[in-house]
Amino acid sequence: MSHFSDNYYELRYPISTDSTIGLRNAQLGAIHAIASFNSLSKKNAGIVVMPTGSGKTAVLMMTPYITLSSKVLIVTPSVMVRGQIYKDFTELKTLKKASVFIGGISPPSVYELKKKYSNDIQDDVITSDVIIATPQCALSLSENNIKDKFDLVLIDEAHHVPAQTWQQILLNMKDSTQMLFTATPFRMDRKELKGEIVYTYPLSMAYRDGIFGEVRYIPIEEAPDKDMLIAKEAERVFFNDRQQGYNHFLMVRTDTREKAKQLEQLYQNETELTLKRIDSSMSYRVVEQCISELKNKNIDGIICVDMLGEGFDFPNLKIAAIHTPHKSLASTLQFIGRFARTNAENISAAKFIAMNDDELIIENYKLYTSDAVWQEMIVDMSERTIRKEEEIKNNLGEYIRNDGSLSSDDTLSLHSIRPNCHAKIYHISDFNINGVFPKICGVGENVFRNLSDNTVIGIGTIKNRPIWSNTEQVLDVQNFLFIIHFQKETSLLFIYSQMKSEIDYQLIAEAFTTNYNKVPRNEIHRVLGELQEFEMFNTGMQNRFAESGESYRIYAGSNVASTIDPATGRMYSAGHVFCKAVADAGPVTIGYSSGSKIWSSSYLLIPEYVKWCDSYGLKIANESIKVKTNTNYDLMPLPHRLKNFPETVFFCLFSDRTYSSSPVVMKNPSEVSDTILMDAEIKIISISEMEIQVEVSILGFSDTIVCRVDGTCYCAESTIFLKDGRNRVSLVEYLNNYPFIFKTTDDAIIEGHEISIGEPNAIIFSSENIKSIDWGRYKIDIRIEFGEASEGLRAIQDGLEEILIQQDDFDYLIYDHGSGEIADYITIRETDHKLEVVLYHVKAMGGKRYNSDLGDIYEVTQQAIKSIIWLKSRGTLLEKIRDRRRSDHCKMKKGHFQKLEKSLKENKLFTSRIVIVQPSINRTVDLPSKYQEILAATNFYIKNSGRVTEFGIWGSGGELDSSITNPYQQVDMQHA
Repeated sequence: MSHFSDNYYELRYPISTDSTIGLRNAQLGAIHAIASFNSLSKKNAGIVVMPTGSGKTAVLMMTPYITLSSKVLIVTPSVMVRGQIYKDFTELKTLKKASVFIGGISPPSVYELKKKYSNDIQDDVITSDVIIATPQCALSLSENNIKDKFDLVLIDEAHHVPAQTWQQILLNMKDSTQMLFTATPFRMDRKELKGEIVYTYPLSMAYRDGIFGEVRYIPIEEAPDKDMLIAKEAERVFFNDRQQGYNHFLMVRTDTREKAKQLEQLYQNETELTLKRIDSSMSYRVVEQCISELKNKNIDGIICVDMLGEGFDFPNLKIAAIHTPHKSLASTLQFIGRFARTNAENISAAKFIAMNDDELIIENYKLYTSDAVWQEMIVDMSERTIRKEEEIKNNLGEYIRNDGSLSSDDTLSLHSIRPNCHAKIYHISDFNINGVFPKICGVGENVFRNLSDNTVIGIGTIKNRPIWSNTEQVLDVQNFLFIIHFQKETSLLFIYSQMKSEIDYQLIAEAFTTNYNKVPRNEIHRVLGELQEFEMFNTGMQNRFAESGESYRIYAGSNVASTIDPATGRMYSAGHVFCKAVADAGPVTIGYSSGSKIWSSSYLLIPEYVKWCDSYGLKIANESIKVKTNTNYDLMPLPHRLKNFPETVFFCLFSDRTYSSSPVVMKNPSEVSDTILMDAEIKIISISEMEIQVEVSILGFSDTIVCRVDGTCYCAESTIFLKDGRNRVSLVEYLNNYPFIFKTTDDAIIEGHEISIGEPNAIIFSSENIKSIDWGRYKIDIRIEFGEASEGLRAIQDGLEEILIQQDDFDYLIYDHGSGEIADYITIRETDHKLEVVLYHVKAMGGKRYNSDLGDIYEVTQQAIKSIIWLKSRGTLLEKIRDRRRSDHCKMKKGHFQKLEKSLKENKLFTSRIVIVQPSINRTVDLPSKYQEILAATNFYIKNSGRVTEFGIWGSGGELDSSITNPYQQVDMQHA
């Protein structure tokens, strides 16, 4: 007999509940499947597929008992995982915690094989019930006759098995029962994972059961200084999450130890994050100490080289900064699974930050992989051909300092400077070559000017106090390169700057010109002119309808233009593009973005860089150039320069960047609140041809933002301040980086200095959307939205609640009133296969007569459009409801939240409707044309969002419409 067979009858299978700890569905299914497989004749290894975080270790530990094994070999992918399983098995900690074992059961004899097998450890191996080893040590054991004593081999993280070492272990121990555990039973190299899959627990069920949480991808637009941009965004997201009360930690991921060291220095110099670096060269004790510091909250995160990707359980690890993506889908899923765990307090969605260069392919599930074409393209794209040395020297010799000395007199040779091709471009009316760089650049006297080609070079030195020092002593010194070039023929100003915020570019431009404007996309698009054989690697498209959700879609990979069709062209406008093409001189890479930027993959000498700018400047200014890529990208409409604001503007919302990671509002100069910017109320005050005034209100503060036609914002007196990452900025500063998006009643979108024209003829008003309620029947005061009404009457919200309860055709009714609300009332009906959500937005009548006051409909229609964001998915709605409940909102009027939470995790069809409740709208009274425009545009935008099936209006006029009493039935009848 053996330890495992002796204790077989001690096994219990308690089911985990909300009040007791036991085995999860995944664990119960897996262990019974293993028992079933073990009862049959076994020719192959058994494969158990369980998502990361679903409790695979407990199943692995139960397997020797359920199979009545005598001696077990467990092969783990790393020393760290080996140590974790050894510690767990020697105490049976996980199984006892889950009540699989109760009482005083003794653990098996466990031996951790830390070196290759030899005769001097033979007795330890023979007398132990369980041997735990990494592949090389396990291989040495499997090559010895002692292997015959093992009747069970368990492989953890079995997607490694096709590797030669792992495969040889299984081949050497083919007479033993073999069970393979993995979350990803496939590999990018398509090598077979041999065996019979005995149990698979799908990721959708893991999400439904609360094991696998929400994940978000936060893209970084392709640009130089990739690591810097990712680091800054990671810091911003980290501090925003912490300020919202989430106990999140960060992992910085790269692929080499040398790169990890560079990133360690970068994060230390450029952020206020406290990180530690770990890699496989470090001892287990060092790694264990680092993990301990992480769990004890002594550090903010870790910098890893393929560490903690497998077998590491720390659910608070929620933010990943991907500097180098994994090369296989299997590794990527393992990696994501580490961040999607849900078994911790005060955690939210996992966030993955990466740049959308073509090392990154965004698949349907937003998984990372590699792309062979891009791999070829990025292999050393630096420019290697140097023009004649004499031509270069002649040009560089024309640069002079402020004191008149030549650049050749300097220790630093301009010949050694090779900027990567990147430029921010402005239209300007004048150029002052003697302009002085702003102080933030730290240039001082390190300025070189070339009068013949209107180019200025500045080399800045920025000195900072280290983040770890509390003195004023300056130790951190950084150097920055700036190149200012004015193309006189086109009146275009090109700025190369390693400081890349919008305000930095503006300050530099103001130093050399008095008037500057960004280049609109229809003009900058001309950089693609006169090229052939296009291959699009990265494209971005602005969604015209999906408010604040997928407002910007990015495709990356090879030949991404093929994904665009005529329908896409109607729904989206061109955003950015990066491509490879062929010019007369040979292959080139070129990209442009809505930020008035162009870039390439090349690194050039300064004279070559100036010529690069000039060549594309001539294209941008050439109105005769008609770009034809002969790809489906030609189907995309292009935004144009905004010359004046149309009077048809009726709606305003924040940038998509605000909705992906919203900054937190400051209570006072030194204290942050728990309120995020996206909960602010936005109201358009006035519209003129040259500016729009917008009132933003939150936490009792109110700022009037003046949005100018050139895309800039102004505020006479700022009272709203934000904590965005670690930076404290005013609202107007934030909006200058991430401008408002305005929409018009004739299907145009305005963002910054650009306007995108849609299909105005598609917006048609229909009074059929207006349903009439007999408010008097319910004794409702239509001029009171909520609270106390006139004697004998009640507020609209109270009356609406009675109407909804009377219809009684839904499972859940939620009341959510207040700043940041989803809607005043939310109803949810659940069937076997579908969840149907209806949002009701309520406003009282303010005008003297029906259909007389535009104010009656402006606010409620804007709230309706804004609420689309919460209908993006079941998970998005659930997360918002949770947030509102934490702030004592979202009160359940019918149904139980725990049941609703479970329902929203199930894989059911998710449909939604939006209804505005405004008694001032009367279908029997003539509607002014402006009323019709606003209501028609609201209906058009909402129904084209892709997430809402119907927009309805509950107004006045006549008897109660019976179809109102059952909105779900109404939808069903329409589908029927």
